[in-house]
Amino acid sequence: MGSNYERGMYKQLCEQIELSERLQVENKALRCENRALRNEVSNLRLKLTEMETSMAEKISSYVTEAVRQATEPLVAELNKAHTEISRLKSIINKDSSNSSIPSSKNGFKEIPNSREKSGKAQGGQKGHPGHRLGLPENMEELERQGIIERRLADHTNGSGEYVSKYTIDIETKVVITEHRYFKGEIPADMYNEVSYGNGIKAQTVLLMNEGIIAHKRLSNIISGMTSEVVNLSTGTLSGFQSDFANRLTEGGELEAIKQDLLNGEVLNTDDTTMRVLERIVYSEKEDNLTEPIGYERGEKKSLRATIRTHSNEKSTLYTVNPKKDKKGIERDGILPLYTGTLCHDHESKFYNYGRNNAACGCHLTRDLKGLNDSYNCPWAEKMRRFVLDMNAHKNADLSAGMESCTSLQLESFESEYDRLLSEGRNALAEKNEKDWGYDEFNAILNRLSNFKDSYMLFMRDYKVPFTNNLAERDLRMEKTKEKVSGLFRSWDGIVTHSKVRSFMSTVKKRGKDLFWSTKQVMENIPVLTTKTGFT
Repeated sequence: MGSNYERGMYKQLCEQIELSERLQVENKALRCENRALRNEVSNLRLKLTEMETSMAEKISSYVTEAVRQATEPLVAELNKAHTEISRLKSIINKDSSNSSIPSSKNGFKEIPNSREKSGKAQGGQKGHPGHRLGLPENMEELERQGIIERRLADHTNGSGEYVSKYTIDIETKVVITEHRYFKGEIPADMYNEVSYGNGIKAQTVLLMNEGIIAHKRLSNIISGMTSEVVNLSTGTLSGFQSDFANRLTEGGELEAIKQDLLNGEVLNTDDTTMRVLERIVYSEKEDNLTEPIGYERGEKKSLRATIRTHSNEKSTLYTVNPKKDKKGIERDGILPLYTGTLCHDHESKFYNYGRNNAACGCHLTRDLKGLNDSYNCPWAEKMRRFVLDMNAHKNADLSAGMESCTSLQLESFESEYDRLLSEGRNALAEKNEKDWGYDEFNAILNRLSNFKDSYMLFMRDYKVPFTNNLAERDLRMEKTKEKVSGLFRSWDGIVTHSKVRSFMSTVKKRGKDLFWSTKQVMENIPVLTTKTGFT
């Protein structure tokens, strides 16, 4: 029994050992399989990560390309919009301070004053001689000539002790003079029973052209001043104007102005347009530019005529042409005969005349300022400051009594001019030809390079002015006339006006009395001419 029990236990133990060994083998196999599975999982995870990265890159690339394709037209439109905005801003930002636009076109824009403050207080400076109202020194002579009348107002009832005080006043009174002639000896200008005298003619011509008073308003003023004794029609006033202009031509006054201009070393010229209802038409034949073939009239709108000034410090001569072209210059017959230095605003047509040409420095500095303001070009401001510094140096020399720039200093200015041009070329080379402002930058560089002699002439010859402002100032009154009158209704009207204004501007420049000069012309007495020649 025990034996069977032992055998049973032994058998059971053997089975347990066998089972344990089998389980160990299976466990080992499972561990190997588990290790393999873990390696496989790790590899799968690595591949999954690589796949995720690759897919993310592909998706990002696809998305980026899709966005680019979708937004490319929008970006192009946006760039076009920015370019157009910049173009419009450059137009809006242009005014009389940074371009050739006249100040009358500034509109409501407030233009900052570019003048540098001197630091001086307002008003008269210390040491400045004061002026006060006083009696003319040649009072007795003026009284004998009938220019003034002296009166006495005694407020002392005839007392021998008094203090004299004076008032200076003017009176307007009508003077009617009876002229007696033998029959057959009556002058042509006294044909009518009653005529206007030279005094009223001179006054009205002066007020119409120097005072720029409209005909109708002037007629009302004269009527009021004379208690309605003198009532001038607008036609009569126009007749005074035409008669005065004819006397200027016949008396050689305009020819004297022309000769003074032609004999001058420097001549300033400029032109502007004026509104007219009637404009002359000339023949297109090159061999006969002065032959008029008729007139054209504006229908429901005005036409444009060109008034040109020829100016120096002593004389002004205006001419009128239907267009702003070279034919008009040839027709005027002034610039083709001129052999001195011609100053102008860098207009190409004027470079055909004169021995030398000087371009206006003010126009240049305004254009340089506009280039910097509108297109953000720092080089333009450097060049502008250099040009202004040259002018300041010249003004200092002139104040010190020097008549020319020293050779060493002039050589330095010439060298700096060339250096700045080279710097500008380098700055332009860094830009793309399609960049905003490239063409404007290139144009002004070419202008400064090709016309260096014209822009440096004011430093090489101190007789040549820095600006053409003299001609522009002479044209200012013509634009004022246009503002007052609106336009000229006839071609003869604007031509007559130009002749009268030529005389009056010249008389003012020479320091002569306007009224008496005008009256002398009315009386056929030479003002700018003599019997032997020109003054």
